[in-house]
Amino acid sequence: MTREEIERGFVGVGWEVPGPSRYPVVGNAGDLSIVAHEQYAETEDPAFELVDGRRVLSYWVRVIPTPRQAAVLLEERGGQPEEERGNPHKRGE
Repeated sequence: MTREEIERGFVGVGWEVPGPSRYPVVGNAGDLSIVAHEQYAETEDPAFELVDGRRVLSYWVRVIPTPRQAAVLLEERGGQPEEERGNPHKRGE
């Protein structure tokens, strides 16, 4: 995916992207964010990091969820950011 496709994808499902940017591309919805890191997004198998800034949780996904879906995923599967839970590009995942 290109940066422009990622931004359109974020906005298309309800994330707010604060204007054109470089990497990382960030979408926001309240305390929640979705982050596209270049090394994981511009691949044949893109991955995006969901972040709950208030509770300091993160979880990685392969598709762009709505903010509501992201909240559920973070609640059910989220962990400390350094754990990189769900990141398909990390060994052992």
